[in-house]
Amino acid sequence: MASGTGNCKKKKDTESSPVSELSDDFLVEIFSRVPYRSTCCFKCVSGRWRDLVSHPDHRKKLPQSTLAGIFYQIRNKNTGYQSLSGNWCASMDTSLSFMLPKDDRFAMHLLDGCNGLLLLCRRRTRLGPNNIADYVVCNPVTERWVVVRATNCSSNVSIARLGFDPAVSSHFHVFQFAPADFVGANRPTIAGATTDIKSVGIYSSKAAVWARRVGWKSPISVRRTSESVFFRGMLYLSTNAGLVIGVGVEGNVGSSVPL
Repeated sequence: MASGTGNCKKKKDTESSPVSELSDDFLVEIFSRVPYRSTCCFKCVSGRWRDLVSHPDHRKKLPQSTLAGIFYQIRNKNTGYQSLSGNWCASMDTSLSFMLPKDDRFAMHLLDGCNGLLLLCRRRTRLGPNNIADYVVCNPVTERWVVVRATNCSSNVSIARLGFDPAVSSHFHVFQFAPADFVGANRPTIAGATTDIKSVGIYSSKAAVWARRVGWKSPISVRRTSESVFFRGMLYLSTNAGLVIGVGVEGNVGSSVPL
């Protein structure tokens, strides 16, 4: 009860602070005079600040990131970065060595990226049951990262994707696609380029738990390297049959549509 009372008081104080009396135009003028990284942090202050920073009418006035590129990993080697904008961020640690203490029992594998965040899994170097120790979501620019604990079926999962839209929320989601023949945590992973998926687990960073698990009546064949797009709270994934399936962060499943 004490914690809840404290949160309410803090919210009330914030709403009645002098900053809350400033007009939108004045706030945008202030935001335009600070570095890009600070404007990203402003999105976490309140819903009003997030909407101001994300509004299309303000993008030309607010500072924009000049860093654009692709993170990649070749087999089990370290991650690399290829700049696409012609600008290089010398201070960025492209090897991602800032995340976890080095441990020879584990190896990091890059799985996905979405709007500036990266999804990696930490696998045990010796193959066996429960091969995936956990997932890691990180921001390579700010060097902030968080561990997402694996589930009982993580060792059998060959497809995991990340959903993140900073214009809507500062929280992210991890989508974990389980094979149709999964029966338990101790079943060995079957290597292959294609997986017949039948269910997906969804992790919410806001709740800090694997909040939902949804599925399809019939297995859907998807390549492990299948492209995915996260848009308006839905993760879209292409299938081997030339279709696109959609999974929402609230557990809603979209119908398969032709590409």
